[in-house]
Amino acid sequence: MPKAVQERSVLSRMNGIGSTDYATDQILQAIISGRFKPGDRLIEKQLTDQLGLSRHPVREALARLHREGFVEVRLNRGAIVASLEPATILEVYELRAAFGNIALRHLLGEENPVPAALLKKLERLAKNAIEFAPLVDQSADIRNDLEFQTTIVEASGLERVVRYFAETTAEVQRFNALSRIVYSERESDAQIYLVGLFNAIRANDLAGAQALWQRKFHVAAQRFLDSVKATAV
Repeated sequence: MPKAVQERSVLSRMNGIGSTDYATDQILQAIISGRFKPGDRLIEKQLTDQLGLSRHPVREALARLHREGFVEVRLNRGAIVASLEPATILEVYELRAAFGNIALRHLLGEENPVPAALLKKLERLAKNAIEFAPLVDQSADIRNDLEFQTTIVEASGLERVVRYFAETTAEVQRFNALSRIVYSERESDAQIYLVGLFNAIRANDLAGAQALWQRKFHVAAQRFLDSVKATAV
């Protein structure tokens, strides 16, 4: 039976932005962080009290999150936080690989050179990856890696690709928070993928950049499968 979300507030009241957008963001961040866990019931009255909103924007937020796969709606049970299935994570990796390849094609397939500001930012993030890799706490490394990926995709200027990629980023953040997977090859990953991708983009090497991007997500998916198998043993 789904668990009801605890009465204590894990949400913040709205301050100056659209009520539905605000409710969506607050509930989504609570799901991503694991404060709302898979199977938790999302009771409208509790959410409205915590957010200081009427039921309409909260109901709209839950409907939006249902469409995006973060919330399930069950007959006679209402809204609950969706479970995180292995097939979903594998699909997310495949989508991110595809979106990145599209973004790289638009970024490097043009005659115009890659903007210097973009190269400077990617270089900084690649150096960060080298610096963060040896740390016991891998949270800064994960955030940096996601920012590196997002920077490349946003540089493509493709509105829908950027938007859909951002949606899958939220799912990756949720996966990391819930699974607590330990990435044991962070130093070599930083050199191969972040430094390697930066060098390929700087050289305007589309084929090389796409190959590295594809390999990065193939390896990530395989590590996830290995982690699931190890947990099941």
